[in-house]
Amino acid sequence: MQTTHSQQRIGIINALRALAALAVAWGHFVAGQGKYLGLSGKYGYLGVDIFFVISGFVIPWSLYRSHYGLRDYPRFLLKRNVRLYPPYLASIAITILATNFLLAPLFHIPQMTVTGRDILLHFAYLNDIAHVKWINVVYWTLAIEFQWYLLIGLLLPLLVSARKAMRLVVISAMMAAYFTIYWDRLVFHFLPVFLIGVLVFQYRSQLIGKREMLGLIAVMVLSMWRISGWLVPLVAVPTGLLIAFSRLQSRAMDRVGDVSYSLYLLHLPIGVSIIGLLSHWLPYSSYYIGVLDVIGVAASMGAAGIMYQFIEKPSQEMSSAIRFRRRVKPAPAPAVTAVAEAE
Repeated sequence: MQTTHSQQRIGIINALRALAALAVAWGHFVAGQGKYLGLSGKYGYLGVDIFFVISGFVIPWSLYRSHYGLRDYPRFLLKRNVRLYPPYLASIAITILATNFLLAPLFHIPQMTVTGRDILLHFAYLNDIAHVKWINVVYWTLAIEFQWYLLIGLLLPLLVSARKAMRLVVISAMMAAYFTIYWDRLVFHFLPVFLIGVLVFQYRSQLIGKREMLGLIAVMVLSMWRISGWLVPLVAVPTGLLIAFSRLQSRAMDRVGDVSYSLYLLHLPIGVSIIGLLSHWLPYSSYYIGVLDVIGVAASMGAAGIMYQFIEKPSQEMSSAIRFRRRVKPAPAPAVTAVAEAE
């Protein structure tokens, strides 16, 4: 089926990124803070699944529009690392500084000790595999994302094959891995969630029709029932359908979505530090603890805006400057050339 490559920005994606980052941050801030506040953030962790659906869509969408080929695989990984590493490494430094020079003396907790091996493991996203604690607990999801990049860069040429049977074989193989590899610190555990995004990508790229997309998404939901439960698809499916069909545009959510990666990285060291400081200076009261949580979110967003402007945005620009190799079209045969010149 012929494909079209729309250059327009899909506005709903940034809104979903904003929602996901805010949900995770709020869930962390209100955890254990009484019946009602705690309940308001009980399912904030599901924001991670929103991010995974978005990655399942955005990475193939971007590569396909860029005419990605398997020989571009090293360059693709370079682009992702240039895009993601600078904010990630900055957040590691900020987390260590906030913990050792603010939270540790404030709450009389042990300082964070970090070795060169710890940093190297973080750099390679291997902490869970090496059973070494993450400096910031949210980093485990970055490891899953990186594993997804490794996988999708290899499989995309097959997932966009003109042969329907080939596409279905690849999806079936990915689901077989989901059913046989259970550890939730490997990407295989989340493949149905990522695949919802992939199916939406195939639909929006006109590789499959609406019925096929919806049917395969239903298969993903049924597949997740025993292993992942119902909560994950209750979030993942609406996320995918919004990307497929929604035309929502929101400037406010767009701005939050732009800084969502930085917000995700910084909300714990910045937000917890601000909430901790204010709660330390003020006598504890359940009446205003929620206000402190809101202030923590606002402070995290402010810090994210600064990091986006000075670190993340330049990283995006450097990543965008790395281009995939141009495909050289074969030269026309001499007879064809003569006809063309005659016309």
